[in-house]
Amino acid sequence: MKGNIYLSVTQHESFLHWQLQRPERRNALGPTLGQALRQALDALQSELKLWQEQNDLSLSPPYRGLVLSADVSGSNAPSTPVWIAGGDLKELAQLSTPQEGRAYATSFATIGQDLQNLPIPVIAAIDGLVIGGGVEFALAADLRISTQRSAFHFKQLEVGLSTGYASCQRLVALVGEARATDLLLLRRCLSSSDAKAYGLLNEVVEDQTELIGLLNSWEKEFSALSPWSLAAQKRMLQGRSALGRDVCTEKELTWFEELWMHPWHRRFLQKFLK
Repeated sequence: MKGNIYLSVTQHESFLHWQLQRPERRNALGPTLGQALRQALDALQSELKLWQEQNDLSLSPPYRGLVLSADVSGSNAPSTPVWIAGGDLKELAQLSTPQEGRAYATSFATIGQDLQNLPIPVIAAIDGLVIGGGVEFALAADLRISTQRSAFHFKQLEVGLSTGYASCQRLVALVGEARATDLLLLRRCLSSSDAKAYGLLNEVVEDQTELIGLLNSWEKEFSALSPWSLAAQKRMLQGRSALGRDVCTEKELTWFEELWMHPWHRRFLQKFLK
């Protein structure tokens, strides 16, 4: 697989690594990064489909897992860098109609759903502050690990929007309705330790060195297992949460569309651009 200037695609042992590389924009999610992710995901789906279609239990897939990370080298606060700064407001300010806002949200909702549907484990390797849509992007992974300096800010309501990547039900499934309500309505910012206690994270490590070490350990563990068993178990884990997913996704996108270019959201964008 090949990457592009905004998404580095590499392979370490049997793990495929995708790294968002737009640190000057704090890896904010907009059409530019959305297109880069879509192209890489289409290519990965094609590779894995070829493996599955052979229906040979003795064959291994080209990759045993997908790791999602982000380049934080451009952060102005190296002690707490920004992993993903939510939506790219400079790009999103160019989307002037509710329909364009819905198309943007739909593109990332589809990316999240396609990541969940991959037959290999998807791991979000987080190092830094994750804001709004960045948290929603991480929720599409099967496993989430972070460094101790990471934090998670549910900021969607502060910009006059709501969750928009079909992620609300994912959050409820992970932490429960009461905690999801608390996080979203009160715009909480969780430390990494609190995020783990809530159920958002599987593991918290000291720093990037330990994070890489944990990924290497998981790579060896997954490589020792049947890839067909992993794929089947992933489908079963999603079985219950997938019930009604299409209905929930449609409602979430419709409400997000109604909020796009609403006066509250317009005022926030105008304030940001000034």
